[in-house]
Amino acid sequence: MEYLPKRYSATMKQENDREVIYDFKNGYCRLSLMNTIVENIKEIKKELGGNNWRVCFIPASTHIKTACRYQKLATFIEKETGIACDYHTIQPILDQESGHITGKKANPAENFTIKASDVAGKNIILIDDIITRGMTFMQTTDKLIRNGANMVRGLFLAKTINPDWVRHSA
Repeated sequence: MEYLPKRYSATMKQENDREVIYDFKNGYCRLSLMNTIVENIKEIKKELGGNNWRVCFIPASTHIKTACRYQKLATFIEKETGIACDYHTIQPILDQESGHITGKKANPAENFTIKASDVAGKNIILIDDIITRGMTFMQTTDKLIRNGANMVRGLFLAKTINPDWVRHSA
């Protein structure tokens, strides 16, 4: 999926994608989306092979939002893939306002606590809702590796597109 920020006029498909993403952020993950996520996890595991997999999530801005967003999905992923999956593995240290309200922080992963015992020696599939520049993913990956993870692979619901970023050829 592609995510076009609200400040831009969107096509019907882009509006539908936004709705899926906003629903997800608000704790409603459609069965079709959960099945797509599971299929992608299975593909990653098949492509990379190996054992000792774990699925983790980049947390939302608060503990409550993190639980709301990921609790049902984590249970579904573990049931369907057999891979350990727990939304408690990475948690915000302090509850904060969302980045889209207060502005993005230089390193959001500084506010994350990671259960080292959950990730040590594991191959991690790290899930987040939207990837824009990839900074939160890279910083969280670095922190997971410092806590003993073997490797980290990202899986995102959508990629931000921005018409202002389009290059024009001369």
